[in-house]
Amino acid sequence: MADATPFSWSRLRAISDRDDLLAAALRLSYFTIAWNGAVGVAALVASVIDGSLALAGLGLTALLDSSASVVLVWRFRRERQDPVAAERLERRAQALIALTMLVIAVYVGTQSIRALRDGSDPHASAFGVILAAASVIVLPWLGLLKFRVASRLASKALGGDALLTAASAALAAVALAALLLSSEFGWWWADPAAALLIATALAIEATRIAVRHRFG
Repeated sequence: MADATPFSWSRLRAISDRDDLLAAALRLSYFTIAWNGAVGVAALVASVIDGSLALAGLGLTALLDSSASVVLVWRFRRERQDPVAAERLERRAQALIALTMLVIAVYVGTQSIRALRDGSDPHASAFGVILAAASVIVLPWLGLLKFRVASRLASKALGGDALLTAASAALAAVALAALLLSSEFGWWWADPAAALLIATALAIEATRIAVRHRFG
């Protein structure tokens, strides 16, 4: 088989065999598990230390994306053995991801409203800023590669995961902006406001996935 490494689009364009494209999708999923798993845990730790709800939202979203990629690894491996079973697994995964997103959205949204009401003042650390900045750099590239492989595979599951990665990148940018505004200008409300925006985006996406799962 050809070298199916997904980290170069020029190599991806040369791949025509579905097995090689599945291998590329798997490698992208493995990378997502490792990257977002590490960033998610680190962001949650930093959110506890800094009291940052935006970082908490970023960490939970990253862990959700990592969990979705775990399911995709299972799904793509299963396709090689039983395509019909893989399709059933994909639909179950969509429902589980939508439910998890909604739970995260409710938690982060509730905490954000409480923080805005109480006037909590988070402290932005350099570590938290670096985490958010790294995600802003890495995740758009990762999401684009997933979109391209998904289109070649005609995989709605990988396309949905690519959208989740892109959303994680946008939310990382929101979290980064909130941390910088809070640190540089003392705008304490920027952090919970950003977290509330993250929660709203997650709730909207969860609803979209649930509707597509129900009627798609």
